[in-house]
Amino acid sequence: MKECGTPNVPSFSALRKLQSKLTTEMGMTSTHHVSVLGNEFYNNGAAQTYRLDWANPLVRPHIRPYVEVSSSVSEFYQARRLHDEDVDLLQLMWADFQDAPDTHFYIKEVAQTRAGSFVIPMKWVCVIDSGVETQCADTSKASIRGNEVTRIHASDLQTNFLGLCSQGFKFIFDNDSPQWTCCMPHPVRVKAEGRPTFTLGIMNWADDVSGNQSKQYNPHTNVYSANLNLPHRKLQQEFFIHFGSTSPTAGALEQLEGFLTETGPEEWHEAYDCLLQCEILFRLINRVDPADNPQQSELCSHIGLHGNKFCRRCHVGGTAKEMERREGYESLFSTGIQRNAEDTVKEITNQFIAATHGSEKTVEQMQTDSGIKDPIAQVWIEQMIKRGRLLHHTRITNPETQDIRLKGWRLRGDARQAVRDEITAGIEVELMKWLTMQPPHRYGNLPQDSPLRDTLRPGDHYNILLGSPGLDVHRDTLVELLHTYLLGLDKYAWHTTHTSWDDSQRELMAVRLQSSSVDGLSIYPVRGRYMVKYRNNLIGKHFKTLQQVSVFHLQPDLLEQVHGGNLLELWKATGELGALLFYHTISDMNTYLEDLEILIGNLLDIWSVIDPNRIIVKPKLHILRHIVDDIRNCGPAILFSTEIFECWNSVFRMCSVLSNHHAPSHDIATALLDLERFKHQVSGGWWKTVDGTYICAGEGVIGMFSSHDAMQRRLGWHNDKTHPPGTLIRRSRAKRTSLSWESILQSAYDKDSGGANVTIDVAVLPQSPHVHWEYAKAFIAQSGDVCNEASWVFYEGPCATQVSPDDNTGEQPVYAGRVQHILVSAEPATNANGAGLAQIERFSVSDQTDSRLNMPVLFRDHGKHTVDVVSVQNVRFIFNAQHDCLTAECAIEDENVYQERRQTQLTQKVIRHGVMQRYFVNMHAIHNAALIRLTLPRHLSKPKPFFEDRMAKHREFADSAASMNTKRREATAAKASETRARKKAAEGNLAGGK
Repeated sequence: MKECGTPNVPSFSALRKLQSKLTTEMGMTSTHHVSVLGNEFYNNGAAQTYRLDWANPLVRPHIRPYVEVSSSVSEFYQARRLHDEDVDLLQLMWADFQDAPDTHFYIKEVAQTRAGSFVIPMKWVCVIDSGVETQCADTSKASIRGNEVTRIHASDLQTNFLGLCSQGFKFIFDNDSPQWTCCMPHPVRVKAEGRPTFTLGIMNWADDVSGNQSKQYNPHTNVYSANLNLPHRKLQQEFFIHFGSTSPTAGALEQLEGFLTETGPEEWHEAYDCLLQCEILFRLINRVDPADNPQQSELCSHIGLHGNKFCRRCHVGGTAKEMERREGYESLFSTGIQRNAEDTVKEITNQFIAATHGSEKTVEQMQTDSGIKDPIAQVWIEQMIKRGRLLHHTRITNPETQDIRLKGWRLRGDARQAVRDEITAGIEVELMKWLTMQPPHRYGNLPQDSPLRDTLRPGDHYNILLGSPGLDVHRDTLVELLHTYLLGLDKYAWHTTHTSWDDSQRELMAVRLQSSSVDGLSIYPVRGRYMVKYRNNLIGKHFKTLQQVSVFHLQPDLLEQVHGGNLLELWKATGELGALLFYHTISDMNTYLEDLEILIGNLLDIWSVIDPNRIIVKPKLHILRHIVDDIRNCGPAILFSTEIFECWNSVFRMCSVLSNHHAPSHDIATALLDLERFKHQVSGGWWKTVDGTYICAGEGVIGMFSSHDAMQRRLGWHNDKTHPPGTLIRRSRAKRTSLSWESILQSAYDKDSGGANVTIDVAVLPQSPHVHWEYAKAFIAQSGDVCNEASWVFYEGPCATQVSPDDNTGEQPVYAGRVQHILVSAEPATNANGAGLAQIERFSVSDQTDSRLNMPVLFRDHGKHTVDVVSVQNVRFIFNAQHDCLTAECAIEDENVYQERRQTQLTQKVIRHGVMQRYFVNMHAIHNAALIRLTLPRHLSKPKPFFEDRMAKHREFADSAASMNTKRREATAAKASETRARKKAAEGNLAGGK
C-alpha cells in the first residue's frame, strides 16, 4: 500500500497491536490446558465463542431455543430425541418478549392462566401447523397428583410464580410430591437475577487432520463445534463453525476435556442478546458427536472396528467362529442390546480392579469380551498392572519379602488361600486409592471436603464424555453418511464391480459415465474418464455421483458372469437406499422408516448373496443398521454429515502453514480467535467495552461486509438470496431474438417430429398473443429449482395422462415433461416476474416400473408428440431422467476433443443417443428425492423385500460362510504345517552336512 502511495499506512506491528487490543477488549483469549496425560495445548473456550452467536444480528434471529412439534422433521430440534429428553436439560424459561418481556415463566413453578386456573409448566414447545408457529407449554395441574399433562398456549399464562407470591399466595405440597416442588422459585431464576435464560445444544467434531497443504503428513487432532439450535441450512456454512482447539500431541478426548469444562447444566454464561437488546444467561449442553467410525469408537471408549465386539453402539459380535454360527450370523443383520455410558463406566472400573492383580492378559481378555477399551483409562491400567505385579511379587510370591502371615509352615490349603485373598484385597484397595489421587496436580486442586477425592473421575481416569450430562456417547455418536455409506458401502460396490473389468470394459464404462445427464442432480458433469482412471482413489463426491447414475450404464457387457445379476441388484439397492438417506425433510416418519428398514435389509441380503463373509469382515454393513434409530431420534441423517467440518479444515491448514511451528496449538488458536473476532465485528456483532456499554462496528465496516461478496465467501457466509417462483432469467442481449406467437407454435410442430402427429395444449393463453416474444434462458420453479431448456419437470397443466394417483383429492393434477422453450414477452411493460410461459413436451409415466431397473418409465403416449404451454409458475420442480440406452441400442461414435477452447484433431468415444424417446425417472437421484416420491403414485416407489423369508436365507448364508472359512483355515493350517516340515528337513540336512 505504501508503494502505491497510500497515505497513513500503519506499520505491521501497529496492525497486530490493534488486533490484539480489539480481541482483548472483547474478552476473548486462548486458555492454556494441561491434559490428564501431561500434554499441553491451548483452547478457545466454548462460552466466549457461542456468546457471539447471541450478539450477532446475522445469527441470533435463526436460533431456535424451543423444542418444535411439526408434522415433518427437517431439524434436530424437531426430532424425537429432544421430546424424550430430561426437561431440566431443555429450555427452562419462556416469556412474551413483545408484550411482557420482564415476566419470566420457568418450568416446575406454579403459574396462573388468564382463566384463573393454576398449572405447572413442565416443558416449552413450539407447535408448527401449516407454517404458523405457536409457542406452547406442556403443563400439569398444580395438585401434581397423577401424570396428566395438558398442552396450552404459552400466551395463556398470565401470572408467574413471583407474581403469585407477591399477591399472597402460598403453595404447600405433601410428602408424595416430587422433590423439585420444594425448590420454588426455580434455582436458575435466582441465579439469573431477572435476566432471560436460554439453553443451546452443541455438537462436537474431532478428528486427525494434516497441518500441511503438501502431501507430507503433519498430524494434528482438531476439535470444532456447531450450534444445534440453528437450522441445517445455516450449519452447512463455514461461518457457523466454531474452532475449539488443535494439538499435534494431545488426543481428541484430552482436548474435549478442556472444551467441555464450560458446558453442562450448571455452567451459565453471560451474553448480550442483540434481538432482545438485553443481557442474558445461556448454557451449553453437548448432545451429539459426529465423526468417522474410528474416531467415534475412541469417543465411545470402544476397542475399534477390528475388535471382536466391533460395534460401538451395541453388543453384537464375537469371535469369527461365533459369528459364523447361525445365531451369531443372524445377529449381524439387526441391532443388538444397546450399550450405554453407565455400563461402560462399570466395565472400565472392573478393568481397573483387574489391573490391580497384575495380570495383563486378564485385562486384555476383558477388553476383548466387552469391546470396551478406554484410551485415558488404558494409561492408568498399564501403570496399575506394573504396580500390582510388583506388590504381588513383594507381598505374596517372594519368600524373602512376602507377608509374614504366609511364612508359617502350618498355614496350608484353604487357610493359606484365605490369607492370600486378604492380601490381594488389600493391594486392590491400596492401588484403587492410589488411582483416585492421580494425577497429582488435579487431585491437589480438589477441595478437601470434595466427594470426588474418593472416587474415579471422568476426565481424570476415563473418558470425560461418559460423564457428560445430556449425552450418551454410544447413542449419540450417530452413523455418518460420508464415512459409513459413501466411503463404505458405495465404495465396496464400486470395487467389487470394477475389479473384474479389462481395459476395454473400463473404457466403455468411462464413455457411458461421461454421457450421463446431470440436469436435476445438482452435481457437476460426470468426469467418467477420471473416475475410471483413478478408480481406487475416489472421494465422497465421486461415490455420491456413482450411486446416482451407475446403474444405467451397467449393461450386461459390464457385468461379470458369476455375480453379474446380483451386482446389478446391488447397485439398485445402493441407489434406492442412498436417495432416501440424503433426505433433507421427512414428511411421514413412520412410512420413511418402514421403507428404510426394507432397503437396508435388501442391501445387506444382496451383499450376503455375493459374499456371505462380507457382513462378518466389514463392520460398516452392520453399523448402517443403527442409522434407523438415529433418524428416528435425531432427524434426517444429512443433518450430521461431517463434510462442512472437513471443509473447514482448509481454514485450519492456512493457519498451520503460517504458524512458526514452535507452539502450533497456541499460534493457531490465537489466529483463529482473531478471525472469530474479526468475523463478529464486520458482520455487525455487538460487544462489551471496558466501561460496560455494548457497541458494534460502524456502518462503513458493516456495509463493507454486506456489499462485498468476496469477503462473505472468505468468511464462509452464504447470503440466502432466493428468487421467488416464476422469476425469469433472460438471455444476454446479443442472444435475444424477437418471435411472433405463430412462429413459436410452429416451432413446436417442427421440433423432434417433423411436424407430424403433434398436438399443442395451451394451458395459459397469453393476454396479448399478438405481441412479440423472446426465448428466455431459465426460470425458477415452485421448489426454487432453476429450470433450463431440456430440463425434466413435474408441472400442473391440462394433460390427458396425469401422474397424481387420485382424481378426487381437490388438488391440481401433476404431469411430467421436458422443457422445450421458455417464453417471455419482448415488451418491458408486460414482462413481469411470473409472466413467462414454458413450452413443455408431455411424457407419460408408466403405471409399472421397469423390470430391469425398477424405475418408472417416461414415454410418448402412443408415439404422439404433445406440447403443453403453461405458466412458469405452474412448474413444481425438476427431476433427473436418463435415456434407456440399452433398449434404444445407443451407438458409440468418435468426437473431436476440445483443448484450450479449441477443436483438435484428437478424438474420443462418446454416446450418440438413439431416436427412441424412452427415459427412466431416476429414482436414485438425491436432489428432490422426497418430492419425486410424494408426486408419483406410492406403488412406483414403495420398496419390496429382496427375500420373503430372510431368516431362512441367512441360515443358508451362515452355513456357506462357515464352510468357506473352515476350508480356508484348514488350507492355511496345512500350508503352515508343510512350511514347518520343510524348514525342519532343511535344518536336518544342514546338521547332517556339518
